[in-house]
Amino acid sequence: MIEDAKTREMSSTKDEHLGKGIIFILLGSISFATADVLGKFATQGYPLTEVIWFRSFFGLVLIGAAIIATGNLAQFKSTRPAAHFKRSLAGMAMNSCMLVGLKYIPLAEVTALAFAAPMVIAIFSTLVLKEALGKNLLIAILVGFVGVLIVIRPTPNHFHFAHLVMLGFVLSSAYISVTARQLMKTETVLTLNFYLYPTNVIISGIFAWQAWITPDLISLAAMFGVAFFATLALLSFTRAFHYASPARVMPFDYSRIIWTITFGLIIWQEIPDSLTWVGIAIIMICGLYIVTHSNKPASR
Repeated sequence: MIEDAKTREMSSTKDEHLGKGIIFILLGSISFATADVLGKFATQGYPLTEVIWFRSFFGLVLIGAAIIATGNLAQFKSTRPAAHFKRSLAGMAMNSCMLVGLKYIPLAEVTALAFAAPMVIAIFSTLVLKEALGKNLLIAILVGFVGVLIVIRPTPNHFHFAHLVMLGFVLSSAYISVTARQLMKTETVLTLNFYLYPTNVIISGIFAWQAWITPDLISLAAMFGVAFFATLALLSFTRAFHYASPARVMPFDYSRIIWTITFGLIIWQEIPDSLTWVGIAIIMICGLYIVTHSNKPASR
């Protein structure tokens, strides 16, 4: 009887922790969707270079503030400057590609293509981290890329160059995720994300200055919101992984497609056509399989 009581108590604790993990993943999911909505809004009236600069600047400030709030200022230090520099260049590519996608193609398609990242992460993990790639995972990756091709299909009334640019987001996002797993032995999550921004602020600032348009308060708030909600999403995901394994909670991140389709419909009257729905479904099914069967799924 005592053993049964202990077993029930342990099971209840695990369920409670899983519940908290799911709540934080859902918070992160809707935060990413909100950041995308604000990013799409900001890119409509301002040069991309300027929006990229604000995204990087506010991201730097917010992550820096988060480090200060922890009281562990040692997180500002790193012994891997070369690795951080490479990741910062990938980070600039990632943010730039995402904002181009948000500016020119529907929200639902941006999110669907972003969810192709686990497929590339699985490939990079095999090549860089020497992790095993089973037959079933390989099939899921190949089928998932069929879904990607359906979403970006090169037909005159559908294809936009931003569809291809979003593939740049997928590649750079995967690189950042895989290198983060390499650096986690010596760096904290906040350190890894803080050093994504300094180089971006400098480089994007040079280009932003050439076509600068002083933003009004609403637009400035939107650009701050992009960084704020993306940072909130990052911290929410980190907290979720503290409570439960990524394989158990990451599938709930796919609720993001619901938010983006809803926002796209309400704000911009965007309705995916039938083929796009098919591509989205394929990407989501294959992505779900990959994140639940890989060792360490990762997100944007």
